[in-house]
Amino acid sequence: MRLTGTDELRRALREFSINADREIAQIVNGTAQNIRTHAIKSVQRGTKSGTVYEKTSPNRTHRASAPGEAPATDTGLLANSIKAEIDGKKAEIVADTEYAAWLEFGTQKMQPRPFMFPAMEKERPKWKARLNRIVDAAAKGIIK
Repeated sequence: MRLTGTDELRRALREFSINADREIAQIVNGTAQNIRTHAIKSVQRGTKSGTVYEKTSPNRTHRASAPGEAPATDTGLLANSIKAEIDGKKAEIVADTEYAAWLEFGTQKMQPRPFMFPAMEKERPKWKARLNRIVDAAAKGIIK
């Protein structure tokens, strides 16, 4: 018995792996950026129906978010701190302020004002669909 074509098969598998990795990295990048954008927009533009405060330094009126709504922006620090840290097929979306976790999960004295988890959930179906397209393309031999 003699098996032929193993060198060609190894080359094809190696090429497929490289191309699939590149496709997956692009999906991770796009998904991470979309989650970041959704989180920022929810803080900046989302519905806010909480208490109205008069603030000083500078003088302004601020409407807070109600429990369950994304936090209401006041200084812009939270929205500006939301970053997507991407490394190939791995991504983390972080809000780099001391109080971001308190807003997302709440405290003993404050109900949660989630903004990261809803952003991720909004993007989840698109993420799955993109990955399924790659698997389907691979099965059809389109990704080579």
